[in-house]
Amino acid sequence: MSPLRLRLDAASCTGHGICALVCPERVALDEWGFPDVDPEPLDTRAELRHARFAVAACPEGALSLEEGPSPDPAGRGEGR
Repeated sequence: MSPLRLRLDAASCTGHGICALVCPERVALDEWGFPDVDPEPLDTRAELRHARFAVAACPEGALSLEEGPSPDPAGRGEGR
């Protein structure tokens, strides 16, 4: 099983900020109150538990947990 990461669907997010309250070690709010999600793998059981709570608490369903490699910040993708 690949490491799990939090993923944000920014188009669905309306900036309630609940995710940052529930999972502050992985989610910070920007100056407009929208989440900035740390894309690194969840390291501990506590982080995973908090991330699951954040996903469940999001009223817009904009957060999810996903498996797989770290996202490529340059947008090139794996193997290209």
